[in-house]
Amino acid sequence: MLNSGYDPAKAVTISNNVFDGRATYSAVCNGKHYWVALFTGTSDTITFAQNYVYMTSGRGPHVGGTSGYTQYVHLVNNYYVSVGGHAIDSQVGAVTLAEGNYFNTVTTPSVSGSAGNEYFIQSSSELSACQSALGRTCQANTLLSSGSVSRANTAVLTALKAQSAVTGYSPMTASAAATYVQANAGVGKIN
Repeated sequence: MLNSGYDPAKAVTISNNVFDGRATYSAVCNGKHYWVALFTGTSDTITFAQNYVYMTSGRGPHVGGTSGYTQYVHLVNNYYVSVGGHAIDSQVGAVTLAEGNYFNTVTTPSVSGSAGNEYFIQSSSELSACQSALGRTCQANTLLSSGSVSRANTAVLTALKAQSAVTGYSPMTASAAATYVQANAGVGKIN
């Protein structure tokens, strides 16, 4: 598990990792680890990119949760497989952009009804709004045998305009990301 703590985690990139959640003991007795990442710092700026999140049951990542703190998180080009709970959990303080991610057999790709701000790109209108706000090509997420998502808070796009790590990023399509991550994420793989 990764934890950003409560102090600011600035300009952090977490990329090309394999988070294998298979576990003998698990929070919900399904053999899958519940915690992947917890981003809770005041003014965090984190890019979570090109990671393989496999056999987990939640919080991949959990963003926010502390009133008065703000976390700017870009979830891009990750490959989520066999997540038996929720993948993204944006809570109070979260400013989360999810784009170009591939969700394969994920029960709940993103928790609905939570207090955090999230922009989860799926439709052509959401793509267009993202591209207009950020001044670059954005990519839709892909959901295969996964739950539905309805999270498109445009306040996220406004807030992320000032984040050069987001505006300067060139995301792959979700399909290309899934192929790339499977071939390149993990220990000992140097590109």
